Amino acid sequence: MTRRIANFEEEFSSFIRASGRWRDTAPEALLGRWSRFVDDCEQGYPRDAEDYFNDLTSRDSLERALTSVELQEFPEMSHLRARVEEIDSRFRALLIPEVFPGIPGEFWWARGMVKAGGKRLVEDVRREYRIDLIEVE
Repeated sequence: MTRRIANFEEEFSSFIRASGRWRDTAPEALLGRWSRFVDDCEQGYPRDAEDYFNDLTSRDSLERALTSVELQEFPEMSHLRARVEEIDSRFRALLIPEVFPGIPGEFWWARGMVKAGGKRLVEDVRREYRIDLIEVE
């Protein structure tokens, strides 16, 4: 029996939900979440460390999708990959690299830490990780 090739958005969302994500599971929604997070970081991430690390999981979910065998049959993946790479390049420029060296290298977005944030992020990161960030208002 041949598997019917389903709609990309449906397959993508199903894959992301199966990995444990319960919202922003559609490709555009997840990409939008990653993009908005990077937008926030470009201004100095405005929330606390818990929110920062939670928001960072959008990139984890994108990586699972980009490297999944199941989704590679869809031509839309190359467009998604290109858009993720554009946002990634913006995010890389914001990072203090290698802050968390215990995280595998392929998860570069989680190995580093943004250079600047609001008061709550700066205080949380200083207290929890002894890392000094630039405080922005």
